[in-house]
Amino acid sequence: MSARKPTVTNNLMQFDSVGFASLLNSKRNQLGWSTRELAQRANISQPYVVALERARNTKSKTKTTPTPTVDVIAQLAFALDIDASTLFARAMKIASRHVLLVVDETAPTPLKIVQQSSINQPQKWLCAAKSGDISLRRKKSRQYKPADIAQALNTELQNLRGKIANQTLGLIFSETSEAMTEFDNPQAVLRFEHKWADVVNKAATSVGAQSAFNICVYKIADLKTLTNPTKAFDELIEVHDEFWTYTNSVLALSNSSLAQSHQTKIRELLTK
Repeated sequence: MSARKPTVTNNLMQFDSVGFASLLNSKRNQLGWSTRELAQRANISQPYVVALERARNTKSKTKTTPTPTVDVIAQLAFALDIDASTLFARAMKIASRHVLLVVDETAPTPLKIVQQSSINQPQKWLCAAKSGDISLRRKKSRQYKPADIAQALNTELQNLRGKIANQTLGLIFSETSEAMTEFDNPQAVLRFEHKWADVVNKAATSVGAQSAFNICVYKIADLKTLTNPTKAFDELIEVHDEFWTYTNSVLALSNSSLAQSHQTKIRELLTK
């Protein structure tokens, strides 16, 4: 049976703190202004300007960067003599989507699955797998250590900086599913999924790239090895932005009419 193309998933937008900070800092320095002078001209506080520009430092320990309101963007545009709509456009980017892709034994490689979909394809796909573009498990261990995985992702992307800087990325993580069957603490994988979207976004940003898709692939057969497969499946759905399935050679995206029936079918398969 040939794979059926699902319907298009619309792009979502989010505030681009790094891009906005870089533009703000560049334009301010071009004009020879201090942060205090820009703040005065835009009628906002100096600490707020400093906080906005701080996002340029991707290694900053500061947990949050403020998201300016439309009024603040308009005030900054007026002060910097930039068209407000231009500055607003520069303040936005396509939101990174943390996707759960559950597959059965009919699935081809995850890359072939996502390439056949009708999503807006990123400029570059990277696959984390044994024979993929990157690997997060060069150091084999029976203990799943989130800190080591995060560090491995940063190292692998830094090694590819010259090829992926200024690119929108689609990252496919397909080695985790099989690895879960090898770990003594598979529940640690599920717990780390709660933080994984932030980990991936920060790693991509640190090399000047943007993570458009962060796709975590889990095989039904691997989920069935867990103590409570359906509970694990429900938790995975909860922590991901979108849920895709590839079963019986058919791909269904979150907004597909097939998605709900596939979700029910997977629960049935996990209990057999």
